[in-house]
Amino acid sequence: MPRPRLHAFEGEQLTVRQIHQRVPVLSERTIRDHLAAGRRTRTAMLCFDPIAAAARGGRITQRILRARSTAARDS
Repeated sequence: MPRPRLHAFEGEQLTVRQIHQRVPVLSERTIRDHLAAGRRTRTAMLCFDPIAAAARGGRITQRILRARSTAARDS
C-alpha cells in the first residue's frame, strides 16, 4: 500500500486525513481539491467562495475571447 502523501498545511507537513481532523467540516475530497488549488490554510479553505470564483473565471474567459475576436478582426 502506498504511503500517504504529505502536504504543507499551516506550516506543517500533514496528510489529508490529518488535515481533515483539523478541519472536520470539509470532506477529504474537498481538502484535496483545495490543496491542488493552492489553498494551504484552514482560513483559505473555509473562506473560499466557489460562486465568486466561478464568476471571476467567467470574466477572465470573456476577456480572453474578446481579445481573440478583436485580434482576428484586425488581421
